[in-house]
Amino acid sequence: MERTPWSWWRVAAVVVAPVFGLAAIALVVFLVSGGPALDSVSTAVGLGLLAGFAVALMIAAWHVWRLSQSAAAHEFDVVERRGSDAYARAADQLGSEKAPVRLAGLYGLERLAQVDARYRQTVVNVICSYLRMPYAPPEQANDAVADVAERGVRVAAQRIIAAHLRPAEDDLFWPDIDVDLSGATLIDFRMDNCRARLATFDRAHFAGDISFVGSQFSGPARFIAARFVSRRADFQTSWFAAGVDFTGAGFAGDADFNGMKVNGEAQFTKTVFAGMVDFSQAAFSALGSFRTVMFVGRCEFAGAWFAAEADFSGSTFSKDAAFNGVRFGAHVEALGAYFAAHCSFRSAYFTRNADLRAARFGGNVDFTEAWFATTAMLDGGRVRMDVDRSLTNWPRGWTIREPRDDTDARLADREGSWGYLIKFNSPEKPPPVPAERGAPPNAP
Repeated sequence: MERTPWSWWRVAAVVVAPVFGLAAIALVVFLVSGGPALDSVSTAVGLGLLAGFAVALMIAAWHVWRLSQSAAAHEFDVVERRGSDAYARAADQLGSEKAPVRLAGLYGLERLAQVDARYRQTVVNVICSYLRMPYAPPEQANDAVADVAERGVRVAAQRIIAAHLRPAEDDLFWPDIDVDLSGATLIDFRMDNCRARLATFDRAHFAGDISFVGSQFSGPARFIAARFVSRRADFQTSWFAAGVDFTGAGFAGDADFNGMKVNGEAQFTKTVFAGMVDFSQAAFSALGSFRTVMFVGRCEFAGAWFAAEADFSGSTFSKDAAFNGVRFGAHVEALGAYFAAHCSFRSAYFTRNADLRAARFGGNVDFTEAWFATTAMLDGGRVRMDVDRSLTNWPRGWTIREPRDDTDARLADREGSWGYLIKFNSPEKPPPVPAERGAPPNAP
């Protein structure tokens, strides 16, 4: 064992110093008393030995502590070097041309992160980086065999991430993980019942079976310009604690957001929903922006709750749009919105301004039992006249004026004959103000 500076000379000093000390004490006692005072000398010798022994014990204990610290540091270096080597080997395997070797690298990284929590975010970052690499699904590529093998590797990488983000699995759960899959091609991506911190899926390409059911994100979640080419994208009961951004996203199939909760801003500006979309029982505690959204299929907002401003300005509803029982807790704006088919606001609750100015209604409109804290604003609204409007029920104080002539009945961007919504003084008494309902049960 290597000797430290305390090993020999300080121990020797502890032994020699008491001897000289005792000799000096004995000499002083002898000179003062004029003779050998044996009792005094014995007491001094005993005290000196005890003091020297105590100091020696202290130094020995300090020396042992130093040795243990050195051993611990050595063991830490060994463990750190072993982890670094394992990480380097696994990461290097991901660059292999053979799919089985890449799979081995993925599982090697997973084992390392499971054993050592310090590597977890790093391992997730590496796997996400692998998934962000360019990839064409087998149906779009020339080399079917190679691409099918790569598909298997990518699906395994996705499953590794999801498996460690489910809090239900205590032994496997990795808390406070950030996920960045910007621009990634994700196939049969299932992140249901997962919990993550930050999540970024900007420009991601989702194909196959897509599920975020019950997922929770404590930080901002982004799906800007993401593409969902699957038949169905499922976000039921998902929870976004710091907001979610789907600006410019595109859904080729159906989208289900039933029961979702968003505590921050919910941005769906310029999103395209080609299939049916369901926001029933969804709860938005901050701004819910649906500006210039294309609802190609039927859309459902039944029982949804908007605690803050809701904005549907410039949006297009090509099929039926149902807002039955929706509670709008703040200003609602749908300037220039276009409702091509049946539009229903039955039993909707508007606690602030309801601004639907310049909206265009191509089918039946139903405001039966809808309640407005102030007068509904439908100024400049246009209504298609050459369709069956037998089921239409406008808010109190509004009616339709026929167009003056054929020119007046035309819209530049829409076919058919269009009249005008005009306001008149209604002799009816306004409905009583309902009791305060409080937050609905689906509130975040």
